[in-house]
Amino acid sequence: MPGTNANASARPGGPIAVARTRPRGQRAGLPSLDRQLRWLSAYAFVTYPFACVPFLFLYFRQHGLDQHGYGLVIAAYYVAMFAAELPTGVLADRFGPKVMLALGPLLLAAGFGTLLAAPGFAGFVAGEILLGLGHAVLSGPPATMLYETLRAHGLQHRFLAEEARVNRNRLLGTGLSFLLGGALARLGGERGDAYDLAIFATCAGNLAATAIALQLAPGPGRPALDPRGFLAQAARDLSLPPVRWLLGYWIVLFALLRFPFHDYQPYLLAAAAQEPAFGDPLLVGLLFALLNLAAAPLSGRVPQLVRRCGRPALFWAMPLVLAASLGVMGAERAAADAGHGSRALAWLGVAMFFVQQVPFGMHTALVQEFVNHRIGSAARTTVMSALSLAARLVYAGLNVLLFAAQDRWGLARTLGWAGVAGALLTVAAMALRPAGTLRRARRAGP
Repeated sequence: MPGTNANASARPGGPIAVARTRPRGQRAGLPSLDRQLRWLSAYAFVTYPFACVPFLFLYFRQHGLDQHGYGLVIAAYYVAMFAAELPTGVLADRFGPKVMLALGPLLLAAGFGTLLAAPGFAGFVAGEILLGLGHAVLSGPPATMLYETLRAHGLQHRFLAEEARVNRNRLLGTGLSFLLGGALARLGGERGDAYDLAIFATCAGNLAATAIALQLAPGPGRPALDPRGFLAQAARDLSLPPVRWLLGYWIVLFALLRFPFHDYQPYLLAAAAQEPAFGDPLLVGLLFALLNLAAAPLSGRVPQLVRRCGRPALFWAMPLVLAASLGVMGAERAAADAGHGSRALAWLGVAMFFVQQVPFGMHTALVQEFVNHRIGSAARTTVMSALSLAARLVYAGLNVLLFAAQDRWGLARTLGWAGVAGALLTVAAMALRPAGTLRRARRAGP
């Protein structure tokens, strides 16, 4: 099979004559690397065209949900992802990632369409379940397609740089869609709350992603394992001490990344009492766009940051920066609750959104590189899905608890508690890592 010969040429001692008779980065029987990378970059730009995301809390609130109900609806999304992570990872590993890259956006479009067609608690839960399924489908295949394409051409050493570039495009595309959603919400109705138009635009963007996915080559050949051998390979990879350690670290980092993201809209709604501009949909859309645009350059500079700072420093910094920013946001809300709030302090709290983009822009490439260089290709997507599964299951429960706490005790206390707990868990996770874990590992062969 084509992938077998290409893999052999990438290993020490494998045939190299083919590589010498073709353009750099090209192997016999494989599609053009440049063409595949261009389509993957284009796909990244429209993978998450979430024009409506800055306004979903407001849309839910418009249709009767309080913060506790919002927490339950979001938990349904994470539970759906938990249930679908391993099955979708197995399907991607058995049949290749291209079909998943086309299916994922279709499920996202169906989920957002359900939110629009059935605006009530039951419809919101159903829509979030579909969104969870769509995200589960997409949680591993884009990075797997990129890594396997590079590996087949003997260029897997370029993964960190290429993944950083792809993630930068993903952030840029999502950021611009946020700006579009703000404009549609503000200008699409007399009251400036046409959130349904932003949801419709999101569905259109999802369909564009599927159209682009269909242009991708299927990807290089993959090792054909029987089900028993396949599961044994996945179990071996998951038993590696560095991968087990990453599981605990990833759960902490994931929770610290996701809670503030889901809390941006409630925070802005509360801060609007001090700064009325935070209630303007156009400004909110612009703000969310700027958040992604701020994260995009950081994603592209991950390889330089690794060379300058080293992986251990970056793995320490990502969760600690998030924990500290939550503490600042909690302190700002506490000052407002005590009657000492101001526009300047409200802007300081919102500035923490941008601080949180530093680890957000960096974490994808770093975590994907960590996994890809330590596991075999046969079960790569399944292992990534297993890591994601655990993090999302834990966060589903945390999300309900955090928003219930927020409904009962307020933003200030909940944000403060989350920041302190996140810092303590980070110290514990980093202290328990096996020696040498954050040195880059190179895996020979497939």
